Amino acid sequence: GHVTRLTPDIWQHHAEGTRNGWTSEDDEGSRQTRPFQGSCIFQNRPGFAGGAGCSLHILALKEGREPLETKPDVCWQLPVRRTYEWIDRPDDTRVLQVSIGEYDRRGWGPGGHDLHWWCTSATSAHGAGDPVYVSYRPELVELMGKAGYDRLVELCEERLASQLPLLAPHPADPAAGR
Repeated sequence: GHVTRLTPDIWQHHAEGTRNGWTSEDDEGSRQTRPFQGSCIFQNRPGFAGGAGCSLHILALKEGREPLETKPDVCWQLPVRRTYEWIDRPDDTRVLQVSIGEYDRRGWGPGGHDLHWWCTSATSAHGAGDPVYVSYRPELVELMGKAGYDRLVELCEERLASQLPLLAPHPADPAAGR
């Protein structure tokens, strides 16, 4: 596994994780990454010589991989959320509708609004040079397949080329206040 390739120089809590484990069970008995000192055990703190942030993310970049290859699904998918809904049609058929959208605080259910910070609600998250469909390409391809992603690119490029104003800019986007 990827965790076995983490070394003390890129994982701040290597000794703790290898000694006492890096998984725990949530309230429903599902396996999750173990919290340690108020955060994920893989979360390197600011000032750590190997780099702040997710040690599994750092491992991926060090190995020339996409972070989605080394991180748990719930981690690499954020802040995007894939949902599934069965639709019953009038002709007695059912179809599965799969949607991809923003995973905002409400997506966490009760208590989601208690999160003290959420990346997509921060203005600083809306200043990248490239649109999300470009910068998040590997993750979107993994979520929707290459053909679906290629179609998304076509639609986004058509919309951007039209130079029409955004109909619903994100509330945290600095341009939304103009």
